[in-house]
Amino acid sequence: MSRLAEAYPMSFAAVQKHVAVLERAGLVAKERRGRETLVRTEAAAVAQARRALDELEDLWRGRVARMSEVLSEEGNPQ
Repeated sequence: MSRLAEAYPMSFAAVQKHVAVLERAGLVAKERRGRETLVRTEAAAVAQARRALDELEDLWRGRVARMSEVLSEEGNPQ
């Protein structure tokens, strides 16, 4: 994980904490190989999370658009 930590402007401990959160969420998996700990992405889990986030984004964009319509109607009574 030290090579991973080198790629980001944060401490090794901070990277470890972030990886632990991602591992608990099932988005990455850690594997010990001798003295090294390898971290790999769980592609299917990341894709599933992406789909869920896309659905939430669509839902909220629709709600915001509807609120905008309602507010426009209130500002322009016919």
